[in-house]
Amino acid sequence: MIEVASVTVRFDNHTALSEASFTTAHGEFVCLVGHNGSGKTTLLRLLAGLAEPSTGQVRVAGHAATDPSARTVRGFVQAEPPLYDFLTVREQLSFVCRLYGVPLRSALERLEHTVLADRHDALVRELSLGMRKQLGIVAATLHDPALVLLDEPANALDAAAVGALRTTVRDWRAQGRTVVLCTHDLAWADDLADRLLVLQRGRVVHDIRVADETVTAALRRLDPTGMLTRPEAHGAEALR
Repeated sequence: MIEVASVTVRFDNHTALSEASFTTAHGEFVCLVGHNGSGKTTLLRLLAGLAEPSTGQVRVAGHAATDPSARTVRGFVQAEPPLYDFLTVREQLSFVCRLYGVPLRSALERLEHTVLADRHDALVRELSLGMRKQLGIVAATLHDPALVLLDEPANALDAAAVGALRTTVRDWRAQGRTVVLCTHDLAWADDLADRLLVLQRGRVVHDIRVADETVTAALRRLDPTGMLTRPEAHGAEALR
């Protein structure tokens, strides 16, 4: 499903990714973890076709990641959803539906399972960040992509919304979709991941197959000092 071959990304004198290489099979659930600035979001943007590598190749479902043919097989749930503030919720979804040839009715039905069930006519700019995130998740995946990319999808969601999102992601996994999730919450990785890619300073330094041990245990085995799993300010074990 995904092929990343010797990919380097440079911004002026800064190297965001350096010689990153990995492949994923159809149906794999991969978590990207690493401290801030490790290259996680840069890697997701490459997979989403929103950026190009300085050197190397990124392919999705046999297509170059920037090829329009790759657009229909993937959905990208961004940390800050790209929404139009001056549109209503219905108009935002209608716009995306036209891009993918999906009936608006189907998109509105998905809202029934969110806090936006009765907010079809609300302006996007009137929504809370959590509501915008939920709208962004629906908009990014309404064409039922075979590959779903998620960048910190649970941020700004309340407990009920996080629970609903976990159920949705489990359903995607059960359906055999390929999922690449960037998260600082290792509970997601422990619960769902087949593999864990650890990034440090733009390099993929570990590729862990999650099987008989938890993600947290695997990381502690790799780094007994605890530097990889030191707590963030909110108290959860994290890798960003």
